[in-house]
Amino acid sequence: MKILQLIPTYKPAYVYGGPIFSVSKLCETLAAEGHEVRMLTTTANGPDELQVPTGKKVMVDGVEVYYYRRFTKDHTHLSPGLIWAVWRQCRRYDAVHIHAWWNIPVLMAVLVCWLRGVRPVLSPRGMLSDFSFGKSNPLSKRLIHKFGGAFLLRKVKMHLTAEAERQEVERLGYPGGVVIPNIIDQATVPGSPLPRNHPPELLFLSRIHPKKNLELLFQSLAEVPHDWRLNIAGDGEEAYISALQKLAAELGIAERINWLGHLSGEQKFDLYRKADLFVLTSHNENFANVVIEALSAGTPVLLTKGVGLSDYVRNNDLGWVCEANKDAVKSSLEEFFSRPELARSFAANARQTVERDFSAKALIPRYLELYSQS
Repeated sequence: MKILQLIPTYKPAYVYGGPIFSVSKLCETLAAEGHEVRMLTTTANGPDELQVPTGKKVMVDGVEVYYYRRFTKDHTHLSPGLIWAVWRQCRRYDAVHIHAWWNIPVLMAVLVCWLRGVRPVLSPRGMLSDFSFGKSNPLSKRLIHKFGGAFLLRKVKMHLTAEAERQEVERLGYPGGVVIPNIIDQATVPGSPLPRNHPPELLFLSRIHPKKNLELLFQSLAEVPHDWRLNIAGDGEEAYISALQKLAAELGIAERINWLGHLSGEQKFDLYRKADLFVLTSHNENFANVVIEALSAGTPVLLTKGVGLSDYVRNNDLGWVCEANKDAVKSSLEEFFSRPELARSFAANARQTVERDFSAKALIPRYLELYSQS
């Protein structure tokens, strides 16, 4: 099958977090199975630009990628070259798969596909959530939605990565979305049986951003009457990280927190294998790749209900799921500390469960079926 993919930000622009990993993994897996995959993207890399050839084929981990210069340094990612490439190429492919929302290349790509008689697959990647509408330029988003966005969303085949995301999009007025999880790299070997550390070591591994609600985690841990250590792996804006470090000091827990910076590859999976509990108390996550990574290492998880995979974790007995408030998080943490046998039971089947449900072998046929329906 010939598949045209589009996302405004692509590897190695890891500053943008989860979608970079999940979209590239999808493309690489499809290409490895013999499908013709082309990625159209921009040179965006936060406030900077990727130093890559533009408008020319670049092979990135087995995927044919075309980077186009962008003319804005913000999240609008204006790139006339990318939009023109969509116009010229979208009808040459069996399927077009567009990722994200709320930026010029994606909005224009959907419009171009409609004008060219092509119905693309759209993966909004959490950008149609209630949280997304309410944060970061909410007025602009509502105006875009009212004066064009709502129309364009009726011209796509909607792909969501979790049931919670599907429900949010349906409440917005777009039923019929297809749920297929992300394909995620998983640990090659699991960690040792729990407990692994004394005192227990908790792990947060993700982009450090207000959406992740680390403030809630800090406030909850500060009131737990048990000894613990927290490893934080990830990067983010310096001012925000400094504010979190100041909060930790004010709460009297700074000495129990290790700030490790961004880690990837086997360093990342070593952290998962060594942790006693993975924690993610986000306001909202459409999926959360890191949850599957942690579970694949045999590490139980503690999530708030805003995390897209929270229902999966609850239904498969893989960890704790709670409301995003201090009392609820504190209660779940206290149960983790006081009931080690429960943590062991969550960990026991974690690896086999996620391998069954999130392997490329299980998911690629579902993506191909989705493409054939678009």
